[in-house]
Amino acid sequence: MDAPVVADPLGSGPAAFGREARHPLAGGRRVADVVATIALLVVLAAESVVAGGGIAFLSLAFSSCGAPGNSCDEAFGGTVVYAGPVLVALVLVATLVVCVLRLVRRRLSWPFALVGIAAVVAVFFGAILLVDSAITHGI
Repeated sequence: MDAPVVADPLGSGPAAFGREARHPLAGGRRVADVVATIALLVVLAAESVVAGGGIAFLSLAFSSCGAPGNSCDEAFGGTVVYAGPVLVALVLVATLVVCVLRLVRRRLSWPFALVGIAAVVAVFFGAILLVDSAITHGI
């Protein structure tokens, strides 16, 4: 006696060897997700390089510390300048890992790439604010 076969809406047929077949996102949605995710990850990579370099260039702000009336917390500013690019790299790697894992599992992944882009922007502007708070301008 054969078990009744339930109609498969995607037309993939019954699963072989008792394993359940994975259905991809419906046609064009899957392709659009992959293309959008890859495009956003390329933008994220370029943005990460620019943000990391920009944070490193924030060390030039400490050249005004020798001016009369200015005071600087160079230890704090140096920590921000060195830790900022590392944090940007961590956000990039974490976003890449999450997006690749979601693509492999056939889940929607482009929103996570967008969140990674926003996180790099937040790290960059946070570094700017922290370096600015480490420098006190006098007269």
